[in-house]
Amino acid sequence: MRLKDGLVLRKVADQYIIVPTGKRVKEIPNMVYMSSSAAFLWDYMKENPFTVEELADKILERYEGVTRETALEDIGQFIETLKRNNILEREPGDPEPMGGSVRVVVKNDAR
Repeated sequence: MRLKDGLVLRKVADQYIIVPTGKRVKEIPNMVYMSSSAAFLWDYMKENPFTVEELADKILERYEGVTRETALEDIGQFIETLKRNNILEREPGDPEPMGGSVRVVVKNDAR
């Protein structure tokens, strides 16, 4: 999987928000908020193709007390939210993007 280009993550008043730029503004009309854990993953995702398993490895390396099962479940939900909001490159069988604002939280956000 890959993130679409033309998206930046900004921290505004202790909130992480995905901001579309250029042509992406018309494609991604939603405000998508992230936790600091999701923002940590975003930094890796913006530079690399990735799998859910690789993202789980990143979470397990960074946070103590998180099980692989919990990491995989939370990241799976995170990825589905990104897909529904047209933030990932579309793959065959992906659902259509949805409208509205959404908050993304990857659990176990403690450092």
